[in-house]
Amino acid sequence: MRKGKLEQVSASCHHLGFFNNVGLSAHYKLSEPWPPGVTDLRGLVYAAAGDLLRKHRILFAIPVNEGTPNPHFAGLHSIDLNRTITFLQRCQPLASAAEGQDKELDAILEEQHNTDFKTEYGTLPFWRLIILQCPGKKEFTASFIYHHAIGDGVSGLAFHSAFRNALNAASSSVLPDGKAGNIILPNENASVLPPLEELHPMPINPRQRHSPTTHLKEWTGNSIRIPCKSRWASLYLSPSASYAFVQECKERKLSVTSALSSVVATVLFGSLPSTVEALTCIIPVSLRPWLKLPRQVADNAIGTYFDATRVQLTRANQSSRDPSLVDIWSGAQQVSKSINDYLCDVSPSGEPYTSVAVFNTIPDVSAVFYSMLGKPRDAAFEVTNVGLFSPADIPGVSLWKVGNVLLSRSAAVPGAAVTVSVVTGGDGIMALGFSWQEGVVEDGFMDRVRQGVRQYFEKY
Repeated sequence: MRKGKLEQVSASCHHLGFFNNVGLSAHYKLSEPWPPGVTDLRGLVYAAAGDLLRKHRILFAIPVNEGTPNPHFAGLHSIDLNRTITFLQRCQPLASAAEGQDKELDAILEEQHNTDFKTEYGTLPFWRLIILQCPGKKEFTASFIYHHAIGDGVSGLAFHSAFRNALNAASSSVLPDGKAGNIILPNENASVLPPLEELHPMPINPRQRHSPTTHLKEWTGNSIRIPCKSRWASLYLSPSASYAFVQECKERKLSVTSALSSVVATVLFGSLPSTVEALTCIIPVSLRPWLKLPRQVADNAIGTYFDATRVQLTRANQSSRDPSLVDIWSGAQQVSKSINDYLCDVSPSGEPYTSVAVFNTIPDVSAVFYSMLGKPRDAAFEVTNVGLFSPADIPGVSLWKVGNVLLSRSAAVPGAAVTVSVVTGGDGIMALGFSWQEGVVEDGFMDRVRQGVRQYFEKY
């Protein structure tokens, strides 16, 4: 299988220990009594996973020669679900949105994001599924952990959308003895979608993009370093606060991503010395709307189809130490303008120029990444927002409802000092995840940042 340049970048980072994986967790709850003949959750999950795997051939793919200038994909002959799906029991009750954090799930995710896919190479896929069961209840949290070469953040939504559909289908049919097979073979009629280069013209921008003001004093955390230990913490906003914030964004004609980026910048400025004048934010952008694929296929694909833009935010005059009283909207307008500038800078064929196109001019991306060690970072923080996980509940068909959804990821050695991952679940709860590399920020810094963001949203 051919691998595109974005997949090669992810493969190189994984090989070097610079980045391990991405994750998307979703909480499933059965809306009705157990269907007749279905008594075993393991068998139900296996049946759903097997159905999903046969439809998404990319989940059989593993990167080969990750550490070389030309890595590629190979396909596993089979996948043993007994070795790729892990069932755990919750020790603590499921946290509510009012508590703002699911510490038990956070601990599991932090461990997962510090675990790469190098063990038993060639026999295990480059993804795994963690099923965290609620004792005595017909509900569980499924965490899909996957290599970034297999999928981007939106791919996590695509996986869970397909998994929910497969769960509903499996729950409506009686399995022999309530069990499903654990050895899954690929569907030979299914194929891996082409890489970005074959679905997007990837033009190089002939004009140099406007550079941020360089004379301002910026903060980017400590220098680029290894080894990488990822740290992780979640923050759940209540449905009412999430809704009120989104409505205010709409009224001001600003995107949620723009406003969230300004919130994080405001809190960071409040946690840093007053001598810090500016912060650079990286904002990933999905390229799926511009792929040469039918829109429904592009939206539901598991693959790597993204770009990124960046904006420099300057310190505003803060009249209050209370984050909830600080006006974040001028900063949000600044971020919005930067995103619009990116989207409006289109090539002759009609799609925005991409930043990732430059990777096609680099023969060996591993050498470039390794050369960054010891150098300063080029950004303070990143905000990735994959949007809303659609409830798509159909009466009489959707036995399983999806509530909380959480996007998570490893820290990236050459990346921003702080990463915020955002998604809104079917229950209306917006979940924010904070990831950072141990040693890049001082102890306790991220606790203050997380609390500052939470404090801002208390006004809603």
